Amino acid sequence: MLRKSPCIAAALLMTSLLSSCGSETVGRQNSEFVVVQNTTTDPVTETKTTEASTVPPETVPPTTEPFSMDVSIPENYEPPSSYVIEGVEAIMQEPELPTGCEVTALAEVLNFHGFKIDKVELCDGFMPIDYNGAVNMDYAYIGDPKLNNGFGCNAPVIMKTAYEYFESINSPAYAVDLTGTEFRDLFYQICEGRPVVVWSTIAQVESISHYIWTAANGEDMIFNDYQHCVALYGYDTEQGIVYVADPLEGNTTYDMERFERIYNNMFKQAIVICGDSETEGEFRRDPEIEGNKVWSRKAQLENASSEEASE
Repeated sequence: MLRKSPCIAAALLMTSLLSSCGSETVGRQNSEFVVVQNTTTDPVTETKTTEASTVPPETVPPTTEPFSMDVSIPENYEPPSSYVIEGVEAIMQEPELPTGCEVTALAEVLNFHGFKIDKVELCDGFMPIDYNGAVNMDYAYIGDPKLNNGFGCNAPVIMKTAYEYFESINSPAYAVDLTGTEFRDLFYQICEGRPVVVWSTIAQVESISHYIWTAANGEDMIFNDYQHCVALYGYDTEQGIVYVADPLEGNTTYDMERFERIYNNMFKQAIVICGDSETEGEFRRDPEIEGNKVWSRKAQLENASSEEASE
């Protein structure tokens, strides 16, 4: 980020009622299968004979529930004193994305979950971007993450970035916005094997919202000096440290208390990914996320080209 100083379903079971000459009605009665009385007449003796046969169970197609995970903390949950997720590797944002820490942190977590996605491809193809400040950082990355004077974005933008990416590969995986969660409660996600994308600051500088103005859409734009984003993947309460994949510093540790204060100052923004590259199922639509009509760099260029061609 800036060196930014200042730069932000139940299937319906149908009952078949079959009736024909010489047979009784067939169906389900009190959840039991009934006997079919096939009655025929002997042409010599004119006596009736009856054969009994059972009706096989009706075949019901299986139903598939959409993939979902419960990320809520169980009642009375007590995390262990320390836990570190193995295999989380830092991805350096520079030189390609000098102010693109948010999308890089997302790439770190996606790659941990087995999605082989390049940070620049993720940035260009899926992250909403606004070069002119028409909206605030809840709708798009403001500025250009490929430049040193880009601002940044908030959690809803990274939510949409992940959403657009999962749609492109028809994955049932999805992101969950944990913004507002108390810092120590994030430890539950870590213990469940889910690294957390967390908003922090460069070099753990404790900053406040120095920059506040009105975006073109009439909403406030709020930006903290040195805004940054990392992947939190471990902690140790006895040593008082947290383990992070920092797009500027690599895999490192930071003082837990200081990290928590900065997390609070950055409006307690956090995101986790549910599911991985091996999760079976299909992409699930979310109308709320689709309500954001700001598009990625790639989509904007494609739309512009399409408009030019139609003129």
